Amino acid sequence: MTKYFAAGLTAILTFFVASFLPVFVEELIRDFMGWQAPGPSLDMGWWRAGAGFIVAGSIFWLVVRRRNAAALEWRKTLAARARA
Repeated sequence: MTKYFAAGLTAILTFFVASFLPVFVEELIRDFMGWQAPGPSLDMGWWRAGAGFIVAGSIFWLVVRRRNAAALEWRKTLAARARA
């Protein structure tokens, strides 16, 4: 249960970083170069949100997979100690 909670919190944090950090970086670069903001036809909000969901889902899966592997390794270690 806690592995899903930890993976969910990590995925939420990753979603916000992957979705909103590029907005600030893009604005800084555009301001530095003197470019104007793109119009509504070039709005990339949906693309950023989609990329954020994909990255967050991947991170959730990786955290759960890593926690499962760590738990399995711990159980193997305990079993080896019990046999010895």
